[in-house]
Amino acid sequence: MNSNRARIISLILLVYLGSCASGIPVKFPQYPAGNQGQQLQRVLDGKRKLAVVARDLPAGYSTNLNRLGLATEWQDTIRGSVQSAMQGRGFYSIVDLDSRDRRYQELAHAQSGMTRNQLQIGRELAVESILFVRMTALPRVECKIEEVTDLSTAALQLAMAAASKGQSSGDAQYKKPTGVTYLTVFVEATLVNVETGRSMSFSNTKPHRLENDVGNTQCPSQLKAFDEAMDMVGTEIARNLSPEVVTFYIPLSDDTDGLRGGEPSRVQAFLEEGIKWAEEGNFDMAARQWERALDESGGTSTSALWNLGAYYWYSGDMDQAQSYFDRAMRSAEPGWMDDKRYVWTLFQKEKERMAREGF
Repeated sequence: MNSNRARIISLILLVYLGSCASGIPVKFPQYPAGNQGQQLQRVLDGKRKLAVVARDLPAGYSTNLNRLGLATEWQDTIRGSVQSAMQGRGFYSIVDLDSRDRRYQELAHAQSGMTRNQLQIGRELAVESILFVRMTALPRVECKIEEVTDLSTAALQLAMAAASKGQSSGDAQYKKPTGVTYLTVFVEATLVNVETGRSMSFSNTKPHRLENDVGNTQCPSQLKAFDEAMDMVGTEIARNLSPEVVTFYIPLSDDTDGLRGGEPSRVQAFLEEGIKWAEEGNFDMAARQWERALDESGGTSTSALWNLGAYYWYSGDMDQAQSYFDRAMRSAEPGWMDDKRYVWTLFQKEKERMAREGF
């Protein structure tokens, strides 16, 4: 099984397992797939404090942008777009450099790569990583006439055909010539670890597509297309140069399979009571009930052990969590772990990551 397919299956499982009715939430960063994600991990090295620096436009670009009728507030626009997209992914703590304008401008005016002086400035600004963004070529604008489906007309005609039990003749009759603007903002973003100097880059060459109202053959506003393209570029940069913090709900258990001590009904009652507390978000009270279930069972309740492992994972005590998970697996009946193996694998990977990155 190749890595992309394995990752897709893993994500499907994560969504499936994370949609259980009862569970304890844990958050962790999810890196891009493949070599890109591995490189990003190496560059960041667990660092989260990020500053975004938009390089000045190269000589002559402002004049050309004005001639194209596009916005020239390059630095503020792209920096705002990137920062917003980064914050949406939940990983970085964005450091605001507006109050350190002089130092910021020193970074922004430089057109060369990351120098020793720039690294020193980054340290003075109390940031751990800097994301440099620069325009590498003037935006490319293309105006095209394309056949675009009139969705409102198509929906109405299909509804009428269904009501009269007629047959649709396809969507060709609903397509109309329409003006479409394609605008490409050529941007390179370079992420640099201030401490180590390690870096990685992402370049955007993807055009943004903006279509006019269906049937209007005039091309839409270039200025509007440019603003939307800048937002798209911010999103693409964040998607490629930032992990995304995801929430996973660890599934809980209330069965009494394999119980070798205590009264099964009392054990199950404590387990269920704990799950009710968990559903209310009071995980400390939930843990108390699972501890009572464990005591009642003479330490043999696999469900109580598993649930307590989930609680300690949520609390950040990964060693204690592993201890309970290990005990749960040792006491489990054959097949009990079948729907939990992915959770255990995920836990092991997250424990290793936390030990490596320190959070």
